[in-house]
Amino acid sequence: MPFRLATLGRCNLEDEDGNVINVPTQSLLISAYLFDIGRPVARRDIANLLWPGNGEAAATNLRSTLRRFALATQQAPVPLITVEANSLSLNREMIGCDLDFTGLSDPFARLEAACGAVAMQFLPSLGEGKAPLDTWVKDVRLRLLGILRAQFLDIADSPALRSQAHAELRRAAVLLLEANPQDQDVRQRLSTGLSATRTTAASMPATPATTAPAIIQQPVANHAAQPRIALLPPHTSKEASRDGSIANALIEDLTIGLCSSRFVSVVAPYTSERIQASKDKASVLEKHNVVYALDSRRNDTHLFVQLIFTPTEEVIWAERFELSPFSIASHRDTITFAIQRELMSRIGLHQSAVGDFSRRPEAYFLYLRGLQTLSSVSLPSIRRARKYFKEALEHGNDLPEALAAMSRTLTMEWLVTARCDDDLLVKAQHFADCAIKENGEFAGGFKELGVSRLFMGKIDESLAALSQAENLSPQYADVLASHADSLIHASDPTSAMVKIKHAVSLNPISPDIYFWTAAGASYFLEEYDQALGYIGQMSNKRAASRLAAACCGMLGEIDKARAFRAKVFEDNPNFDLERWLSVIPHKEEWQTEMYRDGLKRAGF
Repeated sequence: MPFRLATLGRCNLEDEDGNVINVPTQSLLISAYLFDIGRPVARRDIANLLWPGNGEAAATNLRSTLRRFALATQQAPVPLITVEANSLSLNREMIGCDLDFTGLSDPFARLEAACGAVAMQFLPSLGEGKAPLDTWVKDVRLRLLGILRAQFLDIADSPALRSQAHAELRRAAVLLLEANPQDQDVRQRLSTGLSATRTTAASMPATPATTAPAIIQQPVANHAAQPRIALLPPHTSKEASRDGSIANALIEDLTIGLCSSRFVSVVAPYTSERIQASKDKASVLEKHNVVYALDSRRNDTHLFVQLIFTPTEEVIWAERFELSPFSIASHRDTITFAIQRELMSRIGLHQSAVGDFSRRPEAYFLYLRGLQTLSSVSLPSIRRARKYFKEALEHGNDLPEALAAMSRTLTMEWLVTARCDDDLLVKAQHFADCAIKENGEFAGGFKELGVSRLFMGKIDESLAALSQAENLSPQYADVLASHADSLIHASDPTSAMVKIKHAVSLNPISPDIYFWTAAGASYFLEEYDQALGYIGQMSNKRAASRLAAACCGMLGEIDKARAFRAKVFEDNPNFDLERWLSVIPHKEEWQTEMYRDGLKRAGF
């Protein structure tokens, strides 16, 4: 074919050499619609599809679009779209389409093509709304799913064919169960003949230290009640194919094993890969209603995995597995099963939190927006985040996550403004107490209680609350970061540095407050250049201007110190050094004097 219309994973028109031709987007949609319908379509129907309710303007837009499309493709010997007085038709002898795979005679080729069509998604930028165009896009996607399901069942039910298409059948099963976790026909074939890990969650024994949670023992009847999990691979599929990544193979095995259970809804690998590659993971996870994300990274010798509860961004489990050829060859199934069992156990223990957010999704999304806003340490960001958390609590004032987040914004404002406003700390402690009252096993509540107590000068009580938080959730990076900060004020910067480095390792895309804490520990270890390096990694460096000024003062870089001092007074013209030092808690006097010395040298 001289031209090819691409609709899967993208939308463009290519010539026979694969070059993309610059044509109007609406003309591509017209071509896709005509190809799908397979017959001439009335001009008014096309106009109403693309510009519904616009009457004469729609007709004008259609004429303009067709004219521009004809000019862009005038190298074709005949027009690609035939324009009649009252109808339009596509010249299928001149233009092919990636949807045209149903005529393939080879059943394996049809299955592979159907998998690709569903995985890449038809016209991915559309289909979210209720307009006629979106309705048509959703209808095509459903038909592609139907084609994939029929092809899957035909091959899976044929012993002669099944053995030749094992990998593609597994891929198809994951895609089908992502679309409909309740498809028992697909699930039955996956669990009996295709799953890499044959033992499903229903038959898993309890972990040694606990009994099996209820979610493992009883199937979830309601689709909405199933927590959705995305298993994010360490490499893209292209990298994995090129390098023969055993890590990706383990994640694939785990995905198949979880799909064969009835207790979670699993995001298909192609979608997970797109999530992993996204620059804004939080919004993509939200779009796909993901409650749990299993993030994975690898180096030359080990695979590191961590299970994240996305509503609170809490790391609830993490582990490292050796990837040597000898251990993988003999223990691949064992490793996959061990991860699957641990995941299901952890998910079961978190079902109460999942229930909160499932019943009140509006609160969940508002809470996520608040967390995203808090990634930058600035007063406008803090107050905007508090607004989101307040709105989340309007959907139910018993959400411990949102209550704890409210507490966090108040202590952060107290720290950033340096106005010594005790009322902020009193309110912060109140919200933290409310979070703990709602859920006594919620690490986030104890974390925020520890932070508010720290700034109240109750250092020992702060450490006690943060130790309790860490006992409840040892892998929760935010807890470790707050614990590190309290250790700094407890005059133990060495232990603080160990703990904040652990927090960064668990949450590599670290928020500013992690780097600020690491800089504080470095300052009291007399590593002033290192402290400035951590401040340099903050997206909003201005928040740490006081500490940066003190570091430069101690290094004798007076001009730089004075520049940071100027920023402090721009943000807080009434800043009073002695008043601030009187309220910043330090267990031992040497810390206060060391901080005073740096700030005095900076010109405060």
